[in-house]
Parts: sequence; C-alpha cells; structure tokens
Amino acid sequence: MNLFFGVSVGIGAVIGYVTNYVAIKLLFRPYKPIKLGNITIFPQGVIPREKENLAKKVGEVVKNYILSEEEIKKIVTSKEVKEEIEKFLDEKIRGLLDKDISEYISKEEIVDKFSFIIENIVKEKFPMFVSIVNKEMIKNILLNVQIPLKINELLPEDKIKEILKREIFEFLEKEVPKIFLKAKIDKIVEEKVSSFDEKTLEEMLFALMKKHFGFINFAGAVLGGIIGLIQYFIVIKM
Repeated sequence: MNLFFGVSVGIGAVIGYVTNYVAIKLLFRPYKPIKLGNITIFPQGVIPREKENLAKKVGEVVKNYILSEEEIKKIVTSKEVKEEIEKFLDEKIRGLLDKDISEYISKEEIVDKFSFIIENIVKEKFPMFVSIVNKEMIKNILLNVQIPLKINELLPEDKIKEILKREIFEFLEKEVPKIFLKAKIDKIVEEKVSSFDEKTLEEMLFALMKKHFGFINFAGAVLGGIIGLIQYFIVIKM
C-alpha cells in the first residue's frame, strides 16, 4: 500500500514536471519547422514563429511605458542627473576660467572686437575725438600691447555656472525627450530584437525568466503529485 502510494504520487509528480518542462521548451523549439517535403511534421516554436510580432510589441512597450516622453523627462531632470551635471560644471568651469582668453581666441580677434567697442564708445561719449581716435589706430595700439586677460576677469564663475546650468537643464527638459522621440526608439528596439537569431532569443528570455520557468516546472511536479495522490485514493476506494 505504501509502495503503491509512493509510486502513484511519484509518477504523477514526474509527469507534471516533464509536461511543463516540455511545454516551456516548445515555446522556443524547434527553431525552424520540421518538414517532410512540403508537409510540416512539427511546427516552429511559438516564440520563433512570432518573433516579428514580439519585437514590435517590445518596441511599443519601451516607447509607451519605459522610455515615453514623460519618463525621459523625469530621468534627465532627476535630482541625481542635476547633481552630476553640477559636479561636471564645477570641475570644467574652474579649469576653463583660469586660462588665458588667448587660448580660445586669437589676439587679432580680441583686438578687433575691443577696438570696435572702444571706437563706438568714443563716437558716443567723445565725438570731438572721432577724427583722431579711430578703429585702425586703436587696433595698432592694442596689437603692440601685451594684455594677459583671463576669462574669469571678464565673467565671474558663479554667473557663468548659473547661465550654463539654466541652459543645460532647459535643454534636458525640453529638447532631449523630443530627440529620443525623433530617434524612434521603438523602431530601434524592434529592429534589434528582430535581428536576434532564435538561439540568442531563447537564451535571453531564459536568462530573464529562469526562476519563473523553474517555478512552473516545480508547480507542475506538485500538481502532478496531487493528481497522483487523488488517483491513489480513487483506486483504493474502488
């Protein structure tokens, strides 16, 4: 009796486990339909057969739920992102402002701009000197004078940081989500998933669902064992 009980429950558990295991495998296998001439002996696995539809759905999910315009906006304007940007600006601006302006713009360009500004000031404030002081004369004077000028002498560090932060955060909030949408993320994901061969797709999904598939197999064994137990009691009652 005890032997019959164990065999009945054991066989039921094994059948339940194997049935679920085979069913899961049949989601992916065979990669290609098995044919005898033009007759399909065994159809292609469900997931390889529906790979194009799966790729399209994954792309839609990514676009509508994972990387929607609102979600992208939340990510790029999050506290963590802002802190990283501020840290980056602190490091870069400090080094930038300590450099001589001539490292970024030639002396001729600097002189040209300053001489234009000075000429306009003379015209506006001291018109009586216009005939004496002109742009070319100012340029000649400035070209022969060495004036080391650092960027932080023109603009204070805090002011530059404030301007850059405002522009960068505005760009992140308003433009980055639009860029992602124009990039058609859903199509990129769809094409990527479609490009996977059947084996790669199986390995990827198994890596994601390994624990869940294991639970399904275990649940099949438990259910099979329960069915075997029920059969045991039905048999001994007959």
